[in-house]
Amino acid sequence: LPRGEYIRLMGDLMVIALQSGLTNVATFMVGPERWDTRYLFDGLFDKPMSHHGMSHNQTKMIEQLLKVDRFHMEQYAYLLEKMEGVIEADGSTLLDNTLFTYGSGLGDGSTHQYNDLPIIMAGGGNRVKTGQHINMPEGTPLANLWLTQARMMGVKMKRFADSTGEIAAVKV
Repeated sequence: LPRGEYIRLMGDLMVIALQSGLTNVATFMVGPERWDTRYLFDGLFDKPMSHHGMSHNQTKMIEQLLKVDRFHMEQYAYLLEKMEGVIEADGSTLLDNTLFTYGSGLGDGSTHQYNDLPIIMAGGGNRVKTGQHINMPEGTPLANLWLTQARMMGVKMKRFADSTGEIAAVKV
């Protein structure tokens, strides 16, 4: 399947699983299991491309990487709209009742650094302060976000991995 069709199909299954109560937690990796795999990005390139290969040649392939980033964001937006369209019994939407986070574990594919991570949070009902850009201080562990989200979902935990505290700016 072309990559976008595959992502939307797997995303549709994730939404159905959440909607039906089959699960309350889902992890969705949009990249292939083998990062060097070449695949078709629906209409972006005339031949299969490796996102992993592009990420290691950022200077030469910035235009292609920007297209892939946009492509991935379009898939994320598709899933957000899908979840927003599912009306729950109380009149809220599936998106209202889901904390849907998009991100990456690497900020730079060339050096494999794990700082300056682009992370987006959507949904979360009235527990998440939306519509803002937060630039965290250098060295802030990503685990702080995971700890914050776990606590927002009612999980009682003192810390998660290498967390050093919550990220108060994301909470209402």
